[in-house]
Amino acid sequence: MTENQLRHQVTAQAESWLGVQEGEALHREILAIYNAHRPAGGYVMGPEDPWCAAFVSAVGAACGLGDILYPDCSCPSMLAKYQAAGRFEEADEAIPRPGDLIFYDWQDSGQGDCRGEPDHVGLILEADEKSMLIIEGNLSDRVGTRRIKADSRFIRGFGKPDYLGRSDYTVQGGLPEPAAETPSAPRPAFLELPTLAQGERGESVRAAQLLLIGRGCRCGPWGADGEFGPATRGGVLRFQRGRKLECDGVIGPLTWRALLGL
Repeated sequence: MTENQLRHQVTAQAESWLGVQEGEALHREILAIYNAHRPAGGYVMGPEDPWCAAFVSAVGAACGLGDILYPDCSCPSMLAKYQAAGRFEEADEAIPRPGDLIFYDWQDSGQGDCRGEPDHVGLILEADEKSMLIIEGNLSDRVGTRRIKADSRFIRGFGKPDYLGRSDYTVQGGLPEPAAETPSAPRPAFLELPTLAQGERGESVRAAQLLLIGRGCRCGPWGADGEFGPATRGGVLRFQRGRKLECDGVIGPLTWRALLGL
């Protein structure tokens, strides 16, 4: 994957848990993913523990990126890991990228650059010079989003996972070059992928939703929930229009190939 594809994978995974309430089965699944990762310190998260950092860590673990989205259930400890790795941006006014982390300090006075202990953490979904859209665990006891102005009060700083270092691209002569492919690598059997239409449900639908979300075509407020409803069909139609495919709202072989980047 390219750097941008890795970033999309992380934000899509986070959005697939949008709306999960504390105490629900999916909340327990998020904690189980975190606990199975065996983070430093060995603390086992329980259902009543604050879980914003565990949520971010579980997203990284679910994407197989726990080596660059450093796992922890403590915001101060997580921030320290990014600082130690040289992957922390102190400037409150910085413009992060999707997949970066934002740390908050609720005791920030609003004067100067905040250097206090962080109280909360989230993942950036969108950002520009005016505002940021952030997804967070343990936001009023659920996975939710908030939009804040750039350089807002309470920003402690930004964690910057090394997506470029984990991408399939190498840098030669200052220009990005695709890494060499293995000629003998088997090609995916696309004909075995099911045709999906409104009314379908299951893991194939969820996989397609994650791909759609990763390409900027949202599938409704619940994200990748595994149910092909009207919002998912709308996302398919937007994707098909953008790729000049037949706009039928159905995920067939050609739409699968486009979603998979082939």
